[in-house]
Amino acid sequence: MRSIAIALTLAGALLTTAASSEEDVMTAGDLQQLCAGTDHVSVNVCRVYILGVTEGIALGMNIADGKTKGGRPCVPRGMSGDKLELTVKKKLDALSSAADRDADASQLIGAQLASTFRCPK
Repeated sequence: MRSIAIALTLAGALLTTAASSEEDVMTAGDLQQLCAGTDHVSVNVCRVYILGVTEGIALGMNIADGKTKGGRPCVPRGMSGDKLELTVKKKLDALSSAADRDADASQLIGAQLASTFRCPK
């Protein structure tokens, strides 16, 4: 569990750095370098990043199909990774039942972002 926390922290730091750069994205070269690492943190961050993108695609498809509670989020451009993390952690801290904790994590994140960053009408 500790290695996952470290991996997520590192991923957040990388994403925050990427979000504040002119490119606004992690490059393929960045990912290649990260995934070439053999230490447990690099291996975990590589896997978590790929899993996150994959789940993000699935969530995006569900949002586009109208299957996601709360609609789609309109996260302001340039939003820091720290602010996004705090937004999601606020919801995670409120989980009280086993059913809440067993819910799909990407759906939870999508719903929290949609309720926090509502799209203008």
